Amino acid sequence: MKSIIYLLCACWIACLLSTGCKHTTDYEKSPSVQLTTLIQDSIIRYKPQEAEMLLAKAKKQAQDSTEYYYAEAVHSSLLMTRQQEDSAFYYINRCEKFCLSLPKLLPIHYLTLGIAENNKASLLENSNHPLSAKTAYEKAIQYYQKGNMHKRLPNVYNNLGYVYYTLNDLPMQAYCYKKALFICDSLSLPQIYRNNSYFMLAFCYVQLKNYPQAHYYLNKVYPQINDMPLYNRYFLLNTFVNFYYYQKKYEESWNYLMKIFDEVAQHQNDMPSEYATLEANYADLSIKLNKDLNKAKDYLQKAKAYFQSTKVAISIYYIMTMELELALKQNDLQTAACLVQQISHDNTVNVPINYQQRRNDVLTEYYKRTGNYSKALAILAAQLPIEDSIRSKEHNNYVAELDLRYKNDTTHLKNRITITNQKNEIKTLQLEIALGVILILGLIVYFIEYKRRVKKNQQQEFKQHIYEISKLKMQNIREKISPHFLFNVLNNEINQHPESTSEHQRLIRLTRLLRKGLDLSNRFAIPLSEELDFVSNYVALLQDTGKQFTFSLHKKGNVDDLQIPSMMIQIPIENAIKHGFVNLNQAGHIDLIIEEAGQGVNIHINNNGHKYTPFAPSSNKLESTGTGLRIIYQSIQLLNTHNKEKITFQILPGKEEGTAISIFIPYHYSYEWQ
Repeated sequence: MKSIIYLLCACWIACLLSTGCKHTTDYEKSPSVQLTTLIQDSIIRYKPQEAEMLLAKAKKQAQDSTEYYYAEAVHSSLLMTRQQEDSAFYYINRCEKFCLSLPKLLPIHYLTLGIAENNKASLLENSNHPLSAKTAYEKAIQYYQKGNMHKRLPNVYNNLGYVYYTLNDLPMQAYCYKKALFICDSLSLPQIYRNNSYFMLAFCYVQLKNYPQAHYYLNKVYPQINDMPLYNRYFLLNTFVNFYYYQKKYEESWNYLMKIFDEVAQHQNDMPSEYATLEANYADLSIKLNKDLNKAKDYLQKAKAYFQSTKVAISIYYIMTMELELALKQNDLQTAACLVQQISHDNTVNVPINYQQRRNDVLTEYYKRTGNYSKALAILAAQLPIEDSIRSKEHNNYVAELDLRYKNDTTHLKNRITITNQKNEIKTLQLEIALGVILILGLIVYFIEYKRRVKKNQQQEFKQHIYEISKLKMQNIREKISPHFLFNVLNNEINQHPESTSEHQRLIRLTRLLRKGLDLSNRFAIPLSEELDFVSNYVALLQDTGKQFTFSLHKKGNVDDLQIPSMMIQIPIENAIKHGFVNLNQAGHIDLIIEEAGQGVNIHINNNGHKYTPFAPSSNKLESTGTGLRIIYQSIQLLNTHNKEKITFQILPGKEEGTAISIFIPYHYSYEWQ
């Protein structure tokens, strides 16, 4: 028995442990992970201050070390945007050490390692270590692939392509951009994922002097320029700057530079590297166009100071070349000599060919100016092999082959996607048909069952109505005994104790009126003549008892035998006397007009009392009417549902004063529902 209890306890503890540890593997739903991913993908580059606050929040929300180090990997991306390379390296190394110490890696660990390696590669690239950067980018690709995070691969391949550019390997540069585009096509990613690949492919073809192909890729992106974030607009327009620059179309290049220069200048604190690049380009074009040379010198100094602080060797190499060219442009040979002395020991390893060519052109001009023609010839002789190698027919053919291979792969991919989509559509259609048949059958069954239930409910309601009607009839019979008995006693007392003749007549009229009212209330429909007789007696009795109003009846045609709902005329007249004439500043008057009208009879009840329109369109509340009017209105609605020709009952304000009631009773109207 004890062993069974122990076994149950062990199972219960195991369940608790498995439930308690579940959050460590279900990271996709973690608030900390979701917030960190949003920061990485959306706001680091454009809102760094907000990103820093959100990262602090994500770290506080982290449920374990995995979530915390994922946030630190993203934090390294933020530090890179602020040029805090040492701190970024510190976070990268911490994240790598943590993840690689785990016995088993989950997708979030591969994501953390991918971000860390990608950031490390970027830092190595900026510090002029392209081979190490290449290795780090390749590791990032492997980590993203293992974690099934293929959407992040295009960005890494674009970064790797730029490393090959610094290594002067244009075919591999083009391959990386084509690979990025192929992944975008495979995953059907939006256009924004392709933009950077198009930018860099255009730049690659510029190096090969294949300007039509470069222009083709630029035009694939340019129509979306107004929908791009600032960083992407900068990248696109700066590529246009280079596109025209290398064709020696400096004015066009300058125009594109001006389209982005001022906008980036307004955000230079958030985009310091990009602004420094534009400053260098501004100076370069100023030298070529021979304008704003003093401003060009100032921009060169600022850009140089920035790149020296961030230790970007390639950019410093480029800027010192322009400083030498500016000195020659200003005929400042002394400054030029100092610059030549400084750059004479520069290492050209991992310097892009176009940068080397630019420097060689400027050095050649310097040595020509100083009369050192042998040195100028030596530079020209050394430059020719570089020119031939980088733009050789072999390289161009290889890049063209890559382009053709990419197009073929993309075509096959699109065919496979089309076939897969068609199969999926067929399966979906089959499923929809099956579900439709099931739904129709279900609706049929439901409709049959619903009709059965309705019929059963109707039968039950009919039985209940029969019971209620019988009950009411019995109650009505019992209630009639008492009023008639009271009327008989009242008549007897009046005859035994007569007062004055007028008082005697009023009492007799009252008892008759009460008896008639009781009789009318037990009949739903009565002849119009009986209703008018009752109304006349009612009005006369009120006038005899001191009510100050006048009453007139106008009847046209043979209408006495027309059946109308009982009390339909008496109740509106009673309402006018009781409510319409209260505190009236003039003598009250009621005008009753009855006349034939085509297929029925019109009844008009007009008074000059206070306006009363409970059934006007502006009133939605039936409760605002009196009890009598409400009963009349509801009875008419019920009766009309059983008749083709309808009774109408309207209460409207009079033309100048008072209230007008208009009733239409069709000749052929049935009251059989009762």
